Amino acid sequence: MDQDRFRNHHVSEPYDRPVDITATHLRYFLAVATELHFGRAAAGLHISAPSLSQQISTLEKRLGRPLFVRTSRRVEPTADGVALIPLARRTIDALDAVIDWASGEVTSLVRIGVMAPNLHTDAALSTAVHRFPEVSWEVHSIGFADAIDALRRDDIDVALVVSTDRPAVDGIASTVLWVERRVLLVHDRHHLAGASGVRMSDIADESFIGIRDTLGSRNWFPDTVTARVRPIANNFDEVLQLCAAGVGVNIAGSGSAGAYARPGISYVPIIDAADVTTYLCRRSSSTGDSVHEFESIALEIASAAPRSRLDAEPNGHT
Repeated sequence: MDQDRFRNHHVSEPYDRPVDITATHLRYFLAVATELHFGRAAAGLHISAPSLSQQISTLEKRLGRPLFVRTSRRVEPTADGVALIPLARRTIDALDAVIDWASGEVTSLVRIGVMAPNLHTDAALSTAVHRFPEVSWEVHSIGFADAIDALRRDDIDVALVVSTDRPAVDGIASTVLWVERRVLLVHDRHHLAGASGVRMSDIADESFIGIRDTLGSRNWFPDTVTARVRPIANNFDEVLQLCAAGVGVNIAGSGSAGAYARPGISYVPIIDAADVTTYLCRRSSSTGDSVHEFESIALEIASAAPRSRLDAEPNGHT
């Protein structure tokens, strides 16, 4: 084989032997290209930031092309860096496929982070498992504050994020799935349990049960009640138990009425609270077919799902 084909002809300081690039170099490059931050990328790779920076510098030297512009405030890929991203991804995907083939593990893994389970999320997961039994599907419970960070750390591949605002984060793609009204969770002996609907002014003096994820919990509640949020629950099941016991009340999406119907809890529509939207979030760099298949399934479920009774009948009894 003609070794000259593999030499770099564009270096300012010619590299005097065939370009020696390893899979590790490309994995490190993709981590920085995704995070646009050496510290975060290094943490995800479990190496030190100086070591990562040295590896990227070595890769740049061996390619003879600068891949990133580094400043004290940000890291951005150069034109050559942008061009390398899809090539590096294809190379790593191909290598991973060979490794999987050699080990006999030909299935792919999709890790789905779910913030607030409901009947829609259950249907999407069930459909995905049925259609793609060869894929290993995992479900992870995620908090209100750490969903995007979990994606960035590569702890999960997809996050189903419930929010009043669309996540706007570099490197993260978001797709609208479904919109829900907000409802008040109260114990069935609460004076509002039989109401056809309430306004925020009606519940301004209530004590609200929140998740110990304090920042995320407070961001979930409307500004008019954040001062009265008590972050004393570890998860939504504990929220339900505390509300059923009469310790306080909670605000949720209307889909929770179907997913968490249980004795002792009533769901009352909140007439003037902003709707919440469930977004499917993933890394913009995601290339796995299974991630995109799940996104298609979630959109299919969202378009076919009937509106919940609490959405369809804002003035009806719960």
